[in-house]
Amino acid sequence: MQHFGLLGEKLPHSLSPQIHSRLFALSGVQDADYQLIEIPRDAFDDRIDKLLQQYDGLNATIPYKRMILPHLRQISPVASRYGAVNTIDCRTLAGHNTDVVGFLQSIAALGSDLKGDILLLGAGGAGRMMALEAADSCNSLTVAVRDPASDNARALADDLAATGARWQMVSFGEIDGQFSLLLNATPVGMYPHSEGCPVSEQVISRCGAVFDCIYNPRQTLLLRRAQAMGIQALGGMHMLVLQAAAAQHIWLGTDFDPAALAAITAEMEDGLHG
Repeated sequence: MQHFGLLGEKLPHSLSPQIHSRLFALSGVQDADYQLIEIPRDAFDDRIDKLLQQYDGLNATIPYKRMILPHLRQISPVASRYGAVNTIDCRTLAGHNTDVVGFLQSIAALGSDLKGDILLLGAGGAGRMMALEAADSCNSLTVAVRDPASDNARALADDLAATGARWQMVSFGEIDGQFSLLLNATPVGMYPHSEGCPVSEQVISRCGAVFDCIYNPRQTLLLRRAQAMGIQALGGMHMLVLQAAAAQHIWLGTDFDPAALAAITAEMEDGLHG
């Protein structure tokens, strides 16, 4: 039996076991299971090395995407760039970041790209990854944050300053201009606080497409408002499923048909709120 799992501090609503079970079934893998592994932050360093020996592969979520780094032998170039690992091959103690794969493939599924004028909301872990990916190819990048003087915002500003990209960081009330793509990397609108929307309808109306990394509810208020305006919009379940498929490719060498992954995405969304 092969054992896989998700490391996290609190994982009461994680869909990872359901997604990975469907992926195992899709690829015909019958000798694998996937478990949720909750570890208090103050016990992580004491327990992680034993867990790395007990499992064939692990995923990691906040706050362990960075805390896992000293316990690994190899870090992929992508994971090194973001200083964050979400997928571990325990047999080689190699750390990878499949969030990037899920994000880029989601933008392609949206029918958009990162080449135009991008508006990014949020500067946390997901926001930092999205910002640096956009900086590689965008015409311009505007990062909107609640407080430009916060630690996350200042750290991201330092990262962007080293890229050579055209960028600016503003508060939410200072967003101005037309954008080809809006990326939401904030938790605003996430279940159970689904009534929230990170930006006004006026801002949404000036965007050519919208990607919201939130996957629960299925339709955030941001997505509903964008779609009501005829703007192409996509939620975060695609990213969640795609990064899981990329993790299984690392663990098992499995490749998946895009149509089958879309069916799993729809199945997972059907069980959500809203």
